[in-house]
Amino acid sequence: MSEGSVWAARALLPEGERQRVRAVVRDGRITALETGVEPRASDDAYPDAVLAPGLVDLQVNGALGAAFDAPDAGERRRAVDFHVGAGTTSLLATLVSAPRAHLAAALERLAADATPAGPVLGVHLEGPFLAPEKCGAHDRAALVLPTLEAVEELLAAAAGALRMVTLAPELPGALEAVERFARASVVVAAGHSRAELADVRAALARGLSFVTHVGNASDWPTRVFDPGVGYRRSEPGLVGAFMLEPRLRGSLILDGVHLHPGLARALVELRGPENVALVSDATPAAGLPPGRYRRGGLDAEIHAEGFATAGEGLAGSVVPLLEAVRTAVREAGLSRETALRMASETPARAIGVEDRKGRLVAGADADWLLLGDDLELRAVYRAGALVA
Repeated sequence: MSEGSVWAARALLPEGERQRVRAVVRDGRITALETGVEPRASDDAYPDAVLAPGLVDLQVNGALGAAFDAPDAGERRRAVDFHVGAGTTSLLATLVSAPRAHLAAALERLAADATPAGPVLGVHLEGPFLAPEKCGAHDRAALVLPTLEAVEELLAAAAGALRMVTLAPELPGALEAVERFARASVVVAAGHSRAELADVRAALARGLSFVTHVGNASDWPTRVFDPGVGYRRSEPGLVGAFMLEPRLRGSLILDGVHLHPGLARALVELRGPENVALVSDATPAAGLPPGRYRRGGLDAEIHAEGFATAGEGLAGSVVPLLEAVRTAVREAGLSRETALRMASETPARAIGVEDRKGRLVAGADADWLLLGDDLELRAVYRAGALVA
C-alpha cells in the first residue's frame, strides 16, 4: 500500500507491549503509531493478533532447493520468497566456502539483488577463511588462508553489498583481514574456529565484533594444556570468549538440535538479548521433504525429525527464523518479547540497520508480522503491503 493502516489488538513496540495499536503507512514506511485507539473501517484490522516487527535473519543459505550462489535470479528469488512468506522480511544471503572465483561471481550477482529496503540487505560470507578442524559441512578443500589479495578480490566483487564475514581469527593473516574488512564497514565475526581468548582479544582490537552460531563449530572453554611448568588449566575457547567479552555480540541456532535450549537460555541471561541474535542458518534444502540434497556448496541429508546432517555432523538447519523464535519460547523458556527481539532488533543493530529494520517505530520500513498467542503466523507485511 502506498498509503494505509493496520490495526491490531496488541503490538510489540520498543517500549513494550501496547494495546489497540494502529500503524500508519506511506510509501512503504511507518509514519505514525497510534496506541489505545479503536479500529476504523479503512484499517486492515487484526483483533486477535499481535503486531510484531518483521524478522531479520543474518545467516540464511537458501530454501526449496534454491541457493544464493545460483546464477539464476529466479532461483535466488524463490529462496527469498520462502523466507519472507515465513516471517523473515529482511535477510543476509549467505555464501559458504567455495573457490574464490565462484564466490566472487556470486557476490557480484547478489550485489545487484541487495537494497537498503530489502528483503536482501546484503551478503554474509561464511568462509572460505575457516579452520579446517572446524569446517563442519563446509568443503574442506575450498578453505584458504585470509590473504589481503583474497580479501580485496572479494570486497571488490561485492561492491559494498558484503555486510558480514565469518572467519577464524587464529589463522595466519587473519588479523590483517579483520582490519581490512572492518575498514570496509563489514561486520567481522569469528566462527568455525579453534581460537582461544587471546586470539579473540587480538582480533577485537582490529575490528572483530561478532561470533557466528555460538556453541557450534567452535570450542567451549574446556581446552586443557600443560605449559611444562607443573600445572594445568582450562583455556577459554570461542564460546568462553563470547561469555567473557562485553564487546562481542553473537548468534544462536535454535532449531531444537544445534544447541541445548538450557544452554541457550544461560547465554542469553549472561549476555542479554541485546547481544544475542537468533539465526536460522537455513540450508538450500529448507522447506523440502526428507532426502539427500546437494546445493549451494552443501551436501546434506534432511531427516524426518527436521534437521540436516553432512556425514556425522550437523549441516545447518531446515527451519525458517520464526521457528527458532518458537523454540526459544517453548523449549528455552524465554519470553515471547525477548525471543522476538533477538530475531528482529538485535540482528538489525548488529549490522547497523536498526533505523529501518527490526523495530516498530515511525520512520522505519513497514515490515511486520501478525502473530497469534502461540506465535502462529497470521500475516506478513513488507513495505506496508500484505505478502503472506
